[in-house]
Amino acid sequence: MMTIKDYETNLELKNLLGICYEHPKYNEKCKVLSTKKGDVLETQGSDGNKVYFILEGYFGVFIKGTIDASKKTSKPAIIRFLQKEDTFGLPHLFSNNWKSKASLQSLGNGKVMAVDSIFLNGILERIDPKRNFILGQMDLTIKESRDFAELSFYKKEERIRKALLKCADVLGTFSPNGILLPKEITQEVLARYTSTSREYVACTIQLLTKKNMVRNKPKPLLILDKNKL
Repeated sequence: MMTIKDYETNLELKNLLGICYEHPKYNEKCKVLSTKKGDVLETQGSDGNKVYFILEGYFGVFIKGTIDASKKTSKPAIIRFLQKEDTFGLPHLFSNNWKSKASLQSLGNGKVMAVDSIFLNGILERIDPKRNFILGQMDLTIKESRDFAELSFYKKEERIRKALLKCADVLGTFSPNGILLPKEITQEVLARYTSTSREYVACTIQLLTKKNMVRNKPKPLLILDKNKL
């Protein structure tokens, strides 16, 4: 069993989840939710503010109110990808009055734990008074925001190449032939992340396929040569 001192220096999400599971108020303050493709999760609601722990699946973070009303089929841009052991909504632990401009969307079948922010803050004040866990998570968020912002400096094809590299590094799994991306990373998802169209992404992937950098069939996407990207 880990002591509080151990938690202060080595607190990981799996430890924090274990504490939540074992807490006598778990059923009252925590809830595990199953999601399907397209489901949107908000951190603010009538029952209080929530922090989400990703348990399974892949999710995209998007900014609310970014849909172009002139395009009926347009969807909000994805600014960050989340997967197992990632978190969403931690700023609520710094301020109960924080107004989130971002939402979480499930890119496929997934599972999250929704935790009441006041309840979670109480746990962290006891086992992580120096806020090392939160600061580490926020540092990841800042890095991801910086990476997304840097994409805007590149031309469209280069943005797509950078996005493929990003997905390979963060979400990909090694296979005998290269790095396999999750099936949830579709051409539409890549278009939303790179602020391009699905058609442009399709053309770019076709070009990269001819150059033996990626393989699109059979799906999902396979990065054949990361160094060439």
